[in-house]
Amino acid sequence: MVGVTIVRATMARWLTVALVSTGLGVGLTGGGALAAEQTWSERLAQELQQRADTHFDADFSYAELDLNTLLGEISAREISLSSRVNELDAGLNQVLRAGRLLVRGDWLTQQRNHLQVDEVIVADAQLTIAYYGKGQSNLHALLTAAKQQQRLQRASTALVWSVQQAQLENVVVNLFDQGQPLLSVRIASLRLPELSADDTADTYIAKLLWPIVEQVMEQSLRGESDAVVDVAKLTGFIWREIR
Repeated sequence: MVGVTIVRATMARWLTVALVSTGLGVGLTGGGALAAEQTWSERLAQELQQRADTHFDADFSYAELDLNTLLGEISAREISLSSRVNELDAGLNQVLRAGRLLVRGDWLTQQRNHLQVDEVIVADAQLTIAYYGKGQSNLHALLTAAKQQQRLQRASTALVWSVQQAQLENVVVNLFDQGQPLLSVRIASLRLPELSADDTADTYIAKLLWPIVEQVMEQSLRGESDAVVDVAKLTGFIWREIR
């Protein structure tokens, strides 16, 4: 196992925007009415799935999801977020799969266009970044869709969000290019890079992916890594993407 820790944290846009939009959309401050026999947790789960569909052109699934308004926590079990890229099969469209998700923050504020997320922890996870062309991947698709949706919002209702810390624990990071595996590495603890509302898909993925690739390549060349890596294909991929 390779222990890669990237110091500096916040949540990736594909998860952050979905959670933020949901927090604003469910009317937790009293602006919305629950359907008969529907709990806040059920409504939140429903909104998450709808937001994934409308904002990301993606599919969000879960086994269990619970909203604790007293503690300001969202917890979920066996979650999955998948893109809908025609060029990729179902397995490669699955960007994130995780056994556990915990989100702590303040989404009960009366300021309905703002949400403060204090901490996001994703545990026992698999993060798959699957490219099918230069600057094109499943994660690019999610981020680009979110950016386009953001531009459709009026300035008066623009979403203001911030995440203080996001961490993946016991995560396997997989990198594919045109269906071919390039890299698979288990990481004990990975703090995600700083994410701003102005980040593009390319700039954010570069901050997320390249430090991992660089460290794994260095360790592999020294014979110190037990990661599964195709050095020749990975090198070709790197040259293509940085040109």
